[in-house]
Amino acid sequence: MPSLSIYDYAFLLTETAESPKHVAGLQIFKPPADYPGDFVTDLVEAMRTRPAGPPFNFKLKGSLLGKPEWVEDQNFDLDYHLRRARLPRPGTRKQLMEVVSRLHSVLLDRDRPLWELHIIEGLDDGCFAVYVKIHHAYCDGATLVKLLIETLNTSPDDRRLRANWEATHVASFREQSSPGLSSRIGQTAGLVGAALTTARDITSMAGRMALQRIGLQPGRLPVPFTAPRTKLNSVVTRARRAAIDELPMDELKTISHSTDTTLNDVIVTICDIALTRYLRRHHQTPTEPLVAQMPVSLRREDNDELGNQLAILPVTLGQAGQDPVRRLKAISRSCAEVKKDAAAMSPTAVSVYTLAIQGVAQASELIGLAESLPPLGNILISNVPGPKVPLYLWGARMMNAYPMSVIPPGLSMNITVFSYDGKLDIGVMAGYDAVPDVNVVTEYMDEAFEALKTAAHRHAVRIRKAKRPRLTKKPSTGKKALSSAKKPPGTTATAAAGGTDRKARSKKTAVKHKQAPGRRTTKSRSAKRGPTGAGKNR
Repeated sequence: MPSLSIYDYAFLLTETAESPKHVAGLQIFKPPADYPGDFVTDLVEAMRTRPAGPPFNFKLKGSLLGKPEWVEDQNFDLDYHLRRARLPRPGTRKQLMEVVSRLHSVLLDRDRPLWELHIIEGLDDGCFAVYVKIHHAYCDGATLVKLLIETLNTSPDDRRLRANWEATHVASFREQSSPGLSSRIGQTAGLVGAALTTARDITSMAGRMALQRIGLQPGRLPVPFTAPRTKLNSVVTRARRAAIDELPMDELKTISHSTDTTLNDVIVTICDIALTRYLRRHHQTPTEPLVAQMPVSLRREDNDELGNQLAILPVTLGQAGQDPVRRLKAISRSCAEVKKDAAAMSPTAVSVYTLAIQGVAQASELIGLAESLPPLGNILISNVPGPKVPLYLWGARMMNAYPMSVIPPGLSMNITVFSYDGKLDIGVMAGYDAVPDVNVVTEYMDEAFEALKTAAHRHAVRIRKAKRPRLTKKPSTGKKALSSAKKPPGTTATAAAGGTDRKARSKKTAVKHKQAPGRRTTKSRSAKRGPTGAGKNR
């Protein structure tokens, strides 16, 4: 039977009631206006006929202290996993998020396949919601998105139904035969080589960080466990609070283009400005830049395996009180440096580095030392790209797709964003007691977006003006100068016509004027304002 990777195993081993390790998606659907019956009832009944495939019909076997593996659940019960609920009237988004917050707070049952799907109807605008939660040991966030999206259609007239639990690419959950002797020898040699490369890369990174820490080497890659301690590093209990938001994609891209930064840079900057203001609201204005943990996918485009293939890297954010565009530029440079540093390492080394650092943070939390050690970071920000066109479930249009993720050890909040159909859907997950006013964070994100948009527009105008050539007035020369010249007193037309010597002198003067070079027009140099060297990180 398929075994767990070290990464998948880590999510199971470190899970507690206070630190659940499942990810989720909240999708909002609008039923077709011309549907003749009860759409949600018919949808649920149609879903109940769909068979479950790996990993959705697989559960854990064996002890976590032994060698756990995935096995098919012979008593699989779809009714347990597929659930239906209705909001009380009036069915507001606030009520929906209260339900989602409670659902996200509860651990998945390890005696069953580690997933649930909840259909929540009764929203005041006639929509219904689908909340899907799946354990992180099954897949990472990018793979979850793929699993959810592949069940949807691109046309409202396409009424084919593919349920979420019908997996179509499950390479990591296929039966694996035992390798022969020669194969095992080859695998062993490959592992030894990979181990040596990994050790070299990690040693090199550790050396650079040490030199950077004592000031002997410049760099922007944050040294682990040096982030400032803030309210965002409060210890969380098992309860959760969730909030959602959305921003217009076209305006976000305009900010990106006008400042020569990436869309990811813009998103991170909006989060940074909002969080700094949130901390100021709680009388905690940071004197040092915050540090974000950012997941980076290590998955190749042709890799359709489930499981986790990612790294979590630290990124230094902006300085509080800094001009929004300057702040964006600084964050852009930080993101570029981190990507550059990660690209210099092997994927295995980056994964090992992530496991080691996150393992230390998780261990300190489990033994109660989280508040004694400096924080690993202040916030986790994840950006997951999605489809640019509208998608449909059995004819119902998906209006939004909000991601809901894991709160890492030592943190009290996670912000995950998902691009879909011309907008950016934002999901915020926070500790219930640590961040009781989580909705304020999304409000500040809206205000940060408006402030950055205004600042980026001013920046673009300044750049255009600086590049515009500055014209100077040319001095008058040639015939125009002669015609405007004052005639000598006493000169008449008759005298000029009859005065040969005077006429000759006038010709010579005119020739001299024509031959005299005029002053060349000087153009001002374009002075580019603002910091330079913004890198790309997406």
